Amino acid sequence: MILEKFLPSERDSWIWKLADLSDVTGIVTLAQRHFENEIDSIFKPEPIVLARNVTFAIVNQHYLPGTELISVAKNGDGRIVAYTWAKRGDRACWSDDEIVSIRMAHVDLTMPVKLRIRLINDMLDIWEGYAYAVGVPIICSNSMRREQDAFLKLHARRGYEVRGSYAYKKLNLTQATPAN
Repeated sequence: MILEKFLPSERDSWIWKLADLSDVTGIVTLAQRHFENEIDSIFKPEPIVLARNVTFAIVNQHYLPGTELISVAKNGDGRIVAYTWAKRGDRACWSDDEIVSIRMAHVDLTMPVKLRIRLINDMLDIWEGYAYAVGVPIICSNSMRREQDAFLKLHARRGYEVRGSYAYKKLNLTQATPAN
């Protein structure tokens, strides 16, 4: 299965691509630099654990296509400015309906707000394209960030039902392509 066709267009100053093992360090660095402080009062940040889990996801993406998706946005100098990680196979405890769970959606917080919003919109496109490609009708995205209102409003504008810090979208898989 080739997922590249669901990646955003060339209109941007960054290029989205499926992550490979050479991207692990950049992903971990971005997470440490911008998001570690969001979890450190609850969890002990362990970069080596994140690197291991990202590595496993990239290997799964390569050898078990469709099970996981890690996509990175790189700017002109090759630096990762955003990444997202989605995984299929999850289920709510009250249903056997399969879910695409969004594990990460990180952007470089030093970028202007408009560009960060465009990157997150790109991620929403990527998630929906992935869900259509693997035939999973429900996407679940959540946030544990202290400031999450703008992130969740972007979801709502794209047709997600926002409940607390969770956003759900049920797709119509009978459509040939995602409707944006």
